[in-house]
Amino acid sequence: MKTYNLFSLLLVCLLFSCSKSDDGGDGGGTTNPGADADYTLLFETGSTFKSTLLNANADLVTFNAADSKFTDIGTPELLYKDGTVFSFYQKKGACSGEILKYDFNDDSSHEAVLFDDLGDCDLTAYAIAHSNDKLYIAYGLKEPMLAADYFIRVIDLNASESSFVDVTVSKKPTDLVFTNNRLFILSLDEEVANENFLVVMDASNDTMIIEMNLGFNAHKLIKNVDNNLIVSYDELHTLMNSQTLALQYVQYQEGIEPKFTDSNSNNFDDTGKMYYETPPGENSIYPIVPAIYDFGENLVILYAYENFLTEAQRNLEYEIETTTMVDFDIKNDYMLIGYKKKGSQKGGLLRIRTGAEPAVIDNIDVDGIPHSIIVK
Repeated sequence: MKTYNLFSLLLVCLLFSCSKSDDGGDGGGTTNPGADADYTLLFETGSTFKSTLLNANADLVTFNAADSKFTDIGTPELLYKDGTVFSFYQKKGACSGEILKYDFNDDSSHEAVLFDDLGDCDLTAYAIAHSNDKLYIAYGLKEPMLAADYFIRVIDLNASESSFVDVTVSKKPTDLVFTNNRLFILSLDEEVANENFLVVMDASNDTMIIEMNLGFNAHKLIKNVDNNLIVSYDELHTLMNSQTLALQYVQYQEGIEPKFTDSNSNNFDDTGKMYYETPPGENSIYPIVPAIYDFGENLVILYAYENFLTEAQRNLEYEIETTTMVDFDIKNDYMLIGYKKKGSQKGGLLRIRTGAEPAVIDNIDVDGIPHSIIVK
């Protein structure tokens, strides 16, 4: 096991400021030349998922007057993203559902109606994923006449008519990730000891390659910038090579864990740093704050709002209640923070320069609560 030996230093740098940046940011020492960028911001308003287009450069982000080609949808029960491609699942009845795969790069989409073949049933969808030409949905079906309870439905997007296969899995599937032409399935053995297992499926023929015991309390799967797999636990994470299936374990120092198991963001820059939202413990009065975790260096930095915003900015200008989304603008080298406003179903998008001395670039108010952002 590998332990962290620099967490405390980074937390001190965060809370009390250091003279040198420790996370690879410019630390305010250089001028960002900037570049034009296009953002598509996904946000929730009521029970609806909407999008808006933004224009950005190094100095300013503004609304784009053009309409987004992404049509409003109901807030999805399940969501999977890989780069600019998102899949959204909505349940439509006791045994019916819809899945939409949407590429925000070229605005192409695929839609599929699910489970109409099953008739009257009691079905629960647990996770979704996609590849270039397939959709995957993990579900459970309680039918006394069936020999199995859990399945992965594989939908062929290239078929002229509806085409799918159901692949049986022996344990409850809780999360899916597609990478390296393989579907990785996190599952839970509820019937015996509540241990977690990782099942690997070959996407070429939809057959299972191997099942591995992961022990207890594995929360979710994350694909990193190298297309390898991260299995997250509270006290450690496991890095798996998606080709060789070799494992590397990283144990956290007690009390200063990075806490990304419940994050919805988990977005990577091109150097392997992950941008996410996390509970700060005693380091901030806010319930959720932005953070960066560097897997290569095993370092984490919490961006407590108190460290780079005045009290007037936090409470009066931006009215920040909590963090809802964290991402990265690679063109301008900025962290992008979506937040909910106090006592409201509205929010904002805050751009900051990272480093030892974080600085606000700008902010824009949003008529909803930011969920995800696509940078082009």
